[in-house]
Amino acid sequence: MKKRYEDLTRLGKIRRLRKVVFKVMEDYDIEVEEVKFLTIETNTMFVVRTKAGERFVLRIYSDEETTLNENQAEIFWLTSLLRDTDLRVPEPVARKDGDYISIVTVPDVPEDRRCVLFKWIPGNTLEENLSPENYYKLGQGLAELHQHARSLNPLPAQINPKKWDKVFYYPDEPVVYNTPEYNHLFTEDSIQIIDQAILKANKVFADLFSDLDGLILIHGDLHFWNVHCHREELYLIDFEDLNLGYPVQDISVTLSYGRHRDDYQELKKSFIKGYTSILEWPEVEERVIPTLMIARKIMFINYAARVINEPGEYIKSRIDEVRKFLTGEEIW
Repeated sequence: MKKRYEDLTRLGKIRRLRKVVFKVMEDYDIEVEEVKFLTIETNTMFVVRTKAGERFVLRIYSDEETTLNENQAEIFWLTSLLRDTDLRVPEPVARKDGDYISIVTVPDVPEDRRCVLFKWIPGNTLEENLSPENYYKLGQGLAELHQHARSLNPLPAQINPKKWDKVFYYPDEPVVYNTPEYNHLFTEDSIQIIDQAILKANKVFADLFSDLDGLILIHGDLHFWNVHCHREELYLIDFEDLNLGYPVQDISVTLSYGRHRDDYQELKKSFIKGYTSILEWPEVEERVIPTLMIARKIMFINYAARVINEPGEYIKSRIDEVRKFLTGEEIW
């Protein structure tokens, strides 16, 4: 008798999910030579090699992280960017029927699985290629994303991504940091620190979303691990977390990475120069960007408590950053 999927080891689950890959590939005019596991982050991804020597990546979405509506919004924006701009972004591959999202069921794997096939993205992460020149290009790339997003308004009625309008903005996301079940990870003091920061952050979100005129699709997760560098060109990847928001929210995500590097201020300066070569810098109060950075840290603290084994050190260090924000010790 086969084990239940939930009782399998990580390797056992990967072996079962390979069946999903082969099932999905039946919908493509592609002769599969080899399927190899690539990674499990929030989603599971496999590399598909063809008999013609091409490489693709098949993404199997996690139900916890996205919905079908959000996957449809991702495909809508990516195909629009590929049609309208010269930006290098992931290219989804259409099935034989012209659709992009496959929903499949296979024996011994619970529930339907949502999948999309993408063309291979070359290069290494920007984190391995950090320089003022590349951060200038990154600023330009983000501005071009925002410029294109403005051109898509109003969005088609069927495009319904989530909104980043509060700290915990994922639908049905369990908020656990202040619950008895997790009091081994959070002291009374740390809970108070998080509570104070949430109040400040949600006030910033309320101010931003008081005027919906500037609301656009934003990437939501554009940092130096979600950018590839190849032959001096940047590829902006992983649009899975796209949402409705404001340009300053994307900017806060990008600039929240690498802040403890010695060259951070130089990288930030180059990023701003690149962005403002395309679009004006958002007119917001000085507190907005660091507050949005802290909002994201709080979301990750809560997420880490739920899903990471032994997250104590991570939570402790992130809460210290939240405390420094509240006391004015942190500058962006």
